[in-house]
Amino acid sequence: MKILITGAAGYIGSSLVEYLKTSGIASEIYAFDNLLYNQGQHVYKVLKDHSLFYRQDVLEFKQELVDCIGKADVIIPLAAIVGAPACDKIPEYSKAINQDWYYKLLKYLENYGNRALLLYPNTNSGYGSTGDEICTEETPSNPLSMYAITKQNTEDYLLSDYEKSICFRLATVFGWSYRPRLDLLVNNLTYEGLFGGHIEVFDGHFRRNYIHVKDICRAFAFAIQNYSKMIGNIYNLGNDSANTTKEGLVELVCNKVGSTYCNVETKTDPDKRDYIVSSEKLYGLGFSPAVNLDEGIKEVAGFLNTLSTDVKLRKHQTMSMFNY
Repeated sequence: MKILITGAAGYIGSSLVEYLKTSGIASEIYAFDNLLYNQGQHVYKVLKDHSLFYRQDVLEFKQELVDCIGKADVIIPLAAIVGAPACDKIPEYSKAINQDWYYKLLKYLENYGNRALLLYPNTNSGYGSTGDEICTEETPSNPLSMYAITKQNTEDYLLSDYEKSICFRLATVFGWSYRPRLDLLVNNLTYEGLFGGHIEVFDGHFRRNYIHVKDICRAFAFAIQNYSKMIGNIYNLGNDSANTTKEGLVELVCNKVGSTYCNVETKTDPDKRDYIVSSEKLYGLGFSPAVNLDEGIKEVAGFLNTLSTDVKLRKHQTMSMFNY
């Protein structure tokens, strides 16, 4: 099976390339990424060993990308500007890659007979803030940021205009990957607890759900193997056993890394998402996540401890190396 992955040098993409190739699901992987974050040193070997890699901005639709669209049995478009803060910094580019790119993609797919399965990763941050309700795929979306709006617009477009689409609404991702990220909540709190020794919690009652990066890879593989009963549908993708408040997560991190925390009532988190999400629809098909928060925190702490002492102590440098 030939699989095209955009954003292949990213946090999810680099792990997904390895997983799909080593598991035998992919016979060939066409990997595209513009290395926007200068992450080549982190992902070079995994991409070299497991894919045909093209350093390109997919917005340009160069001939190599167009040709690979025609050859691919499965397309997994991970290229995106991820997260509200990142999108707010470069709104025009974010809208172009998170939303407008797909209009052109579907034109090329139509030219090739609409043969490829399209697996789209949305974010479940589109649920916004829902009170006591448990969010299912039937819960109306309430995106609170440009990031969530563009991702939701794309999901709506694909489901209405491309019948071979499967859409996942991803929980907040955590864990180590070849292209590490420390701006993600679990990973960031692990860094703060490990090297700062103390965490301040704002709006600790806000609820979140989480999914390990390896479980995302497993879910994409599951969809490829079970596409006939999943096609044309939306699936929440989270680890329901990891649903917790921010304070509950911080307490877990502190117990794992030996730090302390306090609630700060005089500050508030600009991220107002507050929801609990159910992934029972996907679980009902036979998928189940394998990596819990305890294991993920331990994994990230282990990676952080491999960094040099100089890098550990220089938060700005460390964050800039491994964010987005």
